[in-house]
Amino acid sequence: MSASDAAPLRHLFTVQLAPDPNALARLLAPFVIHDVLPERLESVRAADDLAVRIEFTAPVWVACRLADRLAAMVPVREVTAVAVAEAAAA
Repeated sequence: MSASDAAPLRHLFTVQLAPDPNALARLLAPFVIHDVLPERLESVRAADDLAVRIEFTAPVWVACRLADRLAAMVPVREVTAVAVAEAAAA
């Protein structure tokens, strides 16, 4: 793992999933496992779809693992992941 992989970046995930009553809780579980607290979460429900935007800061390798875990979930139809910018220095 390179130093750039370990540096935290701001990420944006857009997730399309089936509108299930338990969908949001299931979607956030991998973030808990990886000790990542989303900074912004938005969800919009349309007829047969739930669109969720999740913004968070994490190293690239963590974001990749989260994207893979989310994509493997049954209610998830699509995951789009974007590294937005370098995280602000603490």
